[in-house]
Amino acid sequence: MTGTEHPLVTDYLATVEREASFLPAGRREELLADLREHLAVAVGEEQDPQAVRTALERLGSPAAIAAAARAEEPETAAAATTAVALKPPNRTRHTITAVLLGVTGFAGIAGSLPSAAALVVGLALLWTSDAWNRDTKVLATALTVATPVVVLLGAFLLSGRFGVMELLAVLAVGIALPATAAVRLLRALPKAA
Repeated sequence: MTGTEHPLVTDYLATVEREASFLPAGRREELLADLREHLAVAVGEEQDPQAVRTALERLGSPAAIAAAARAEEPETAAAATTAVALKPPNRTRHTITAVLLGVTGFAGIAGSLPSAAALVVGLALLWTSDAWNRDTKVLATALTVATPVVVLLGAFLLSGRFGVMELLAVLAVGIALPATAAVRLLRALPKAA
């Protein structure tokens, strides 16, 4: 039995192979072949387990060998994917989302159909986006959906004395709530690099 067939060496090489699983197959095989060559010389025909352990300890732990191999690797596809994932969001799409939600108050003045369309499209864009966290999405949704509720509630509560001042107050709140949501969304966007 040669040194590379010793059970301790076999276990050691299997551990290195597991630790270096991130490497491309060809590079991993090259690393293992280099280690086998080195161990064939270092262990030779030695059968004494202590002598084999000593040779393996001199070589280094499998984790250290895998870490050294990782350090020698050029930028991997995973690192490139991470760099793409860190790219700032599509600002145009997110600006359109904020503007659509912001104009729902003005659209409500023009009629219910434009307001409803802006609200539905804006909310769909908002909730399918990954630019904002859940809390920001909930706040923007609440502010935007509150607009028709405030207008209807104001009209109902003030129906007996609905004058110019009351109308202006309801319209101001109906416009301010979605505008606040839009401003909050725009401020919460990550800055471009």
